[in-house]
Amino acid sequence: MQESDSAGMVRRRQVYIVHGYTAAPTDHWFPWLKERLAADGIGVDILPMPDPDNPVPQDWDAFLDERIVRRDADTYLVAHSLGCIGVVRHALQARDARYGGMLLVAGFMAPVPGLPALDGFSADLGPIGELRTRVRRRTVIASRDDASVPYAMTQELAARLDADFVTVERGGHFLGREGFTAFPLVYERLAAMMGLAVGEVR
Repeated sequence: MQESDSAGMVRRRQVYIVHGYTAAPTDHWFPWLKERLAADGIGVDILPMPDPDNPVPQDWDAFLDERIVRRDADTYLVAHSLGCIGVVRHALQARDARYGGMLLVAGFMAPVPGLPALDGFSADLGPIGELRTRVRRRTVIASRDDASVPYAMTQELAARLDADFVTVERGGHFLGREGFTAFPLVYERLAAMMGLAVGEVR
């Protein structure tokens, strides 16, 4: 169910999904989440990030700035892995934006051991704590057995954002090959973030 503004116009919620390193919009649980949200009448875009096998921070910044055109309280950002620091960078740079929510899965905000190619994304990141006032609701999900991004790094991201922190005991990096072609936890948390009634969560 969509809300209406003071003029009686329907305000359609919008979700942007941002994938991570070496991934694509068709991978993992992203298409499944889009289908579930679309069934609720919510607009969804899975953004095809530029050159995900050799990502360049400035290229991702410019792409997100161009493609995330909705920047209001009915707009929600969902991201996985490298996509998480991508949307954090975007939100910090889009200083006039006031997002309804941000849901980050297996994210990080500092150099990841063994992945030096991604170090540029965390360089000069800035005070991410200021997003506490510009993103109304924030949730971070991590798995204790994530072999790609250490659990403690995602936990630190949640702390810096003052976000709800959700732990999965055995989720790995939440990849399709690990069984995550669907991710009900993300859908349920996002639906709650949007204030959808229980009966609306199908």
